[in-house]
Amino acid sequence: MAATVSGSLDINELPISRRELTKISFENIIEAISPELSKIFELVSVEVIQCPNLTQPPFYLAAEGLSGNETAMQFGGLPYVMPFGKKEKLYDMKDIMKITGFDPLFVVGAGAGPWPYANICSEFIGNLRMTSNNSVNNRSHIYTIDPKNDQLVHEELPQNETRFSHMAHFFTSNGFRGEVLKIVCEKRIDSVDFVTSIRLALKKYFGNETVVLGGVILIENGKVKVHVCPDYSKTPLDSEKKLKDWLKIYDLPTPLVCLGYVASHDAGLDMMPLQHFHVFSDHGSGGHYMNDVEPATIKYTAYFNIAKNFIRVDQPEAPFSFENF
Repeated sequence: MAATVSGSLDINELPISRRELTKISFENIIEAISPELSKIFELVSVEVIQCPNLTQPPFYLAAEGLSGNETAMQFGGLPYVMPFGKKEKLYDMKDIMKITGFDPLFVVGAGAGPWPYANICSEFIGNLRMTSNNSVNNRSHIYTIDPKNDQLVHEELPQNETRFSHMAHFFTSNGFRGEVLKIVCEKRIDSVDFVTSIRLALKKYFGNETVVLGGVILIENGKVKVHVCPDYSKTPLDSEKKLKDWLKIYDLPTPLVCLGYVASHDAGLDMMPLQHFHVFSDHGSGGHYMNDVEPATIKYTAYFNIAKNFIRVDQPEAPFSFENF
């Protein structure tokens, strides 16, 4: 498959599938998740508000809002990560404008970082706004591990480094300010994490309908458990135990900003995993969100919009399963 000058795959040669999702109102979402979240958290509030300006602290996003042509996208998948990372699977966020036609385009989400830039495997936080006149505001981040001491290394990517590797889950829009769903949950009283609790609530209410919520979560008042991938494994990651042994786990201080999306059900496009969020911060902490570790004090504030469409790019030939290795 041909690559571009930047080394990324030619978007015109990649398979792309599109699904129009069932129209869901904010009121439907509130009815679905409010009672279920109240089983997981002591304090719960879910309401529709005008989106705050997300370019401002503590969010530091590349566009002000989450509205306009709201669409969820998935590139690649777990079979491009395991048992060995497929380094030829290199993509470019700029190509999302070609796929969607959105102008302006705002992209937020979680994936694997551009390995040619970092020369190592990394956790990627996509955060980019661009227009058709090639105006780009790239506020994306990567987190790697220093092999000498296992310490986290944080870097905000240069403006011209818009690539990512292997897989990513993005929520895209025009980045306009408009109505969003604000979810506030405090004091976790169950073992289920915040994102999973939303996914399970959506699944319970909507069944086999695919509902996708995407945007930003502010996490405060406690520590958060994340994983970060070290350098590419020299032995095959062909079992769940080997994967867990490979990943590095950290408990991070808040505040943290978390980007990604959560889907209730696979629309027949190998959407696994159905939830994917990565965290970043202005104090150097970040990685792949797993759960909080101080439930008595933790606070989540999410600003989400509802995807109207889903786009699947470069779907693996077979769904991920350790049994396939």
